[in-house]
Amino acid sequence: MNSSSEGFPISPSLQRAHPSDRERWDKFVDAHPEGRFCHLWGFREILEEVYGYRCLYVNIHVGQERVGVFPSVIVSHGRRRLVSQPFNEYGGPLTHNFSVDQYQRLGELLLLLSQEEKCHSIEIRGGVGCELAEQAAGWVRKPLHSYAILNLADPKLLWRDSLTNEARKGVNRGRKAGLSVEIRRGEQAVGDAFYELYLVSMKRLGVPPHPARFFTQLASSLGERVVAAWIMSGVEPAAILLGIVAGQRIQIWITASNPKHWSSRPNDLAHWELISWSYAQGLRVFDFGSARYAGQIQFKRKWGANLREYSYYLIGPPSAGSSLEIQTVRSSSKTMEAMSMIWRTMVPLRLTPVLGPPIRKYLTK
Repeated sequence: MNSSSEGFPISPSLQRAHPSDRERWDKFVDAHPEGRFCHLWGFREILEEVYGYRCLYVNIHVGQERVGVFPSVIVSHGRRRLVSQPFNEYGGPLTHNFSVDQYQRLGELLLLLSQEEKCHSIEIRGGVGCELAEQAAGWVRKPLHSYAILNLADPKLLWRDSLTNEARKGVNRGRKAGLSVEIRRGEQAVGDAFYELYLVSMKRLGVPPHPARFFTQLASSLGERVVAAWIMSGVEPAAILLGIVAGQRIQIWITASNPKHWSSRPNDLAHWELISWSYAQGLRVFDFGSARYAGQIQFKRKWGANLREYSYYLIGPPSAGSSLEIQTVRSSSKTMEAMSMIWRTMVPLRLTPVLGPPIRKYLTK
């Protein structure tokens, strides 16, 4: 049998993960440079408890060595498939130094496992870190847009060298307006007025919201990893920026703000305060998430963030080849644009937490 430079067999093997694996699983994710919170075991609990998903989490081994993890859920609507991961911009396998041949074998094994669950294909969000897989038979890469990353440094240096004048003006305007900041963690991060402000923001964006218990479970399962910058105008929140920590990375996930305070630039102040806090905590990567549109790209670049290509990866039967298509509804499609407009203009706010979650699950967004 061929062997790698470390002396292990080249071909990987898979092993279904169990709750007893949780500690070792999370340790692996935290140590991996591309690990995000959606890879953590606690995110599985949220998907199962709140949305009732059946999850398929597997350990990846080469010989006796664990060299990767792969989290996914079984999605039944449309063509039955595995998705890694829903409600997030990232997912896919986390592996160490895989070759093209190893990715090919990994894809074959994942497909066999998915077929045991009567799934036709596998849909991977982001797939950051496994770019070599594009060269492997059975994997199809679909470039979509960009995501934005800021490598953290001393805030004094970032302020001087990375931020644009527009960013500095925004932060200063918030300070001059008398806005204050509170960094909250765990239950406090998503407590009090968070959900109300979140609902208002999601309706304005035309996006169906998660139910309130999604955030209760988020804090319960991920604890102090959940961090939010609350920007306050007196006793009223002007903006809340929610991020979640995995390893040395904080990933920005939700921005909620009150339009009546926009002239004071609370979102700018929230980003700067969370960037400064993250560096002080020893984190090294500030992950802004996707940058799809011109406005998003401009906002994220003004902090000195670098744009990187964002893709989906699809794994399907050999006969499918390049004909594999993303089943998840794209936010930029005409159908989604129409649905977004209806949500913004016709659905009463009080009904959004009732109607939103089942629609959200159907869209797998």
